[in-house]
Amino acid sequence: MPSSEGVALASRDAADVVGDAAAAKHLVRARRVAHLLDEAIRIPVIRYRIGVDALAGLVPVVGDLLASLLSLVIVWEAFRLGARKRTLARMLLFVAADFLVGSIPFVGDVLDATLKLNLRNVRALERDLVGRD
Repeated sequence: MPSSEGVALASRDAADVVGDAAAAKHLVRARRVAHLLDEAIRIPVIRYRIGVDALAGLVPVVGDLLASLLSLVIVWEAFRLGARKRTLARMLLFVAADFLVGSIPFVGDVLDATLKLNLRNVRALERDLVGRD
């Protein structure tokens, strides 16, 4: 569950978080990829959102590998935005954990659907960018 600070950052315009329009494009791209991987599909009956990451995990190894490669796009955008090394290392740790745990049949799929590590990575990036001021 995201903190209230994380939700507040997510609702802010990207240009407000990073300070200029050119850098905002990188943050917008990271947000879009995270949304695709973690919340793109709404399950109507239970009003819960899952992403491509959880569905890709249904295809053993290959699906998790492709989802992890997409997760690295978020880390790449964080690098391009000048995120701190500590933040980048944490983000890479989340991607690796997502891949390793996601490779476990069923358990990995459930964890992908509940933990939403890509959204956590974007929130960490946003906190890092705001924390520079």
